Amino acid sequence: MDTTKTDALDKAPTVPETETPDVPAQVVVDPETRDEDGLEDDLEEDNRDKDGADGEPAGTPSAPGLAAAAGSVVAVGLGLSSLTGTWIGDLMQDRQQLIGNIKSSGGTPHAQLAAAYGTPWHTVALFNGIFAVVAILVAAVVLFRPGRPATAGNHWSQALAWGGLILGALGLLIAGVMWFDVFTDLPLLPASSAS
Repeated sequence: MDTTKTDALDKAPTVPETETPDVPAQVVVDPETRDEDGLEDDLEEDNRDKDGADGEPAGTPSAPGLAAAAGSVVAVGLGLSSLTGTWIGDLMQDRQQLIGNIKSSGGTPHAQLAAAYGTPWHTVALFNGIFAVVAILVAAVVLFRPGRPATAGNHWSQALAWGGLILGALGLLIAGVMWFDVFTDLPLLPASSAS
């Protein structure tokens, strides 16, 4: 047997085998043909899809978006309050009614009616009108503020803001009708009872 060949193989230096990690192949783009291939545009679109329209992670609302949504909800709440009335309006109505009853103890019947019922009625109209004006202002700020981002995710907040604006306008109209006694005049006493 030929042992010299096997001895030479045993004496040969052995190189330890190292595992090469699985590294994904990188795409090398020539700068001159980069725009023609459109690869960079595709990568930017993929990043935008992952991060959202503003470069933020998808599903994370921005601070202006949250402020607009909160303002929309506040506008709707204030608009509803201007239509239905508030506890502070009722409290001020009762207070004015009590003051009217105290003041009208020795006046004419028309002055008594105006002090006991007319002034409280106008007080409710005043407070409902104030809430309506605030609702209109908040909704207008949400809808018409400068630099408003036109993102696709804020349609519901814009719809709420429009609803708050409409409710505020209706509340202001009703408060004006109440204040100027358009449909509801003060009750008048018959001439026989006034004398």
